[in-house]
Amino acid sequence: MNKALQVYYSALFGALGGLVGWWTVGSVATQTWGVWVAALFVGSGLGATLGALVAAADGAMVKRKPARALRDGLLGGLAGLFAGALGMLVAQVVFLALQGGWEGRTLSWMLLGGLIGAGDLLVSRRLQRALYAAVGGLAGGLVGGLLYEGLTQLFFATSGAAQVWIGGLGLVIVGTCIGALIPLARQVFARAELRVLRGEQTGLVREVTDTATIGRYDGNDLYLPDAGVAWRHAVVRRVGAGFELAVLPAIDGTAQVGEQSLGPGTTHPLQSGDRIRIGGAELEFVGR
Repeated sequence: MNKALQVYYSALFGALGGLVGWWTVGSVATQTWGVWVAALFVGSGLGATLGALVAAADGAMVKRKPARALRDGLLGGLAGLFAGALGMLVAQVVFLALQGGWEGRTLSWMLLGGLIGAGDLLVSRRLQRALYAAVGGLAGGLVGGLLYEGLTQLFFATSGAAQVWIGGLGLVIVGTCIGALIPLARQVFARAELRVLRGEQTGLVREVTDTATIGRYDGNDLYLPDAGVAWRHAVVRRVGAGFELAVLPAIDGTAQVGEQSLGPGTTHPLQSGDRIRIGGAELEFVGR
């Protein structure tokens, strides 16, 4: 699966997260609640649904492993729950300080998107990857928030029932933007990528931020369900100004870079264009 399709599916799942969040949060009457309690509830609810669906997209559509999608979705939802609550509370402080207006509301979507992106740390346990995701989430929240506020102002004079549906459409737009720009930011800032040229995952492209694990376990960054690939087979990692391939020491297998065969526990420097063979899969390393 190429990079554009990965962004598309993440955007689609983000839109679904916004829709589920609108339905879930909107089904609870918060009009009589205190402003801070309502903000906490709305932020945590939207954060949980957006975080869960965006995190589940990779496992569901790229790796096509329902158990992985469920696990990542649960972790993403948990991170989004706290991120959304914190983001909405902070945004409420700013909103009140600015005495309302579209600026305060847009800022709240930025904070929500940024913190949902940062929640990737709980899923991937990679600080640099989470930082890139946070940048993408901030951008997605900004773009989605501006579109949402523009839509609200455009139909400001419509009935209350219409405003409810406009709010739902606005959350779908926000979810789409956050879902799309999180993986896009990771791809833009990545220092290298791995392209699968042959094997079960032919056509798949994975970005490499600082490290990328490779193996038959679906928790790896590059999931290769091919014959001859160990559960956790190898890792591409940044060293100095470049990258190297390290074959993990505990495996019963090898890897090959060009004509060089690598046994367990060995490393090899990588140059852009190098071909890597692991089991029945062939990859290309592309540096930037």
